[in-house]
Amino acid sequence: MNYNITDTTIAEPCASSMILTFRAIGYNLEAAVADIIDNSISANAKNIWFNSEWQGGNSFITILDDGCGMNHEELVQAMKPGAKNPMDERSEKDLGRFGLGLKTASFSQCKKLIVLSKKAGFAPIYWI
Repeated sequence: MNYNITDTTIAEPCASSMILTFRAIGYNLEAAVADIIDNSISANAKNIWFNSEWQGGNSFITILDDGCGMNHEELVQAMKPGAKNPMDERSEKDLGRFGLGLKTASFSQCKKLIVLSKKAGFAPIYWI
């Protein structure tokens, strides 16, 4: 059979269902924060600041670092589930493997994720 002439269909996942799936993966708070901090270390951060405000349903956590930051394209890639090929070569300091850590760690603990980043030579960007 010649698969070059076979019709194909893209099966895109439903974003809201994916987020609910991420919430059920089973991280505890400590493991989720450690996964985010690993991203800071991979970005060569020398300092990482952690803050938490417990206000019932309006509680939040912020994790800030002085790492290399991301430009727009890099942030879009970082927010795509599974965007990283586990077979790709990566730095010895990069503990990430599948491109899921930021999303799964964050959504296991929250319903809303905001990412702000600034890479040298690029405008600041954010993702809500």
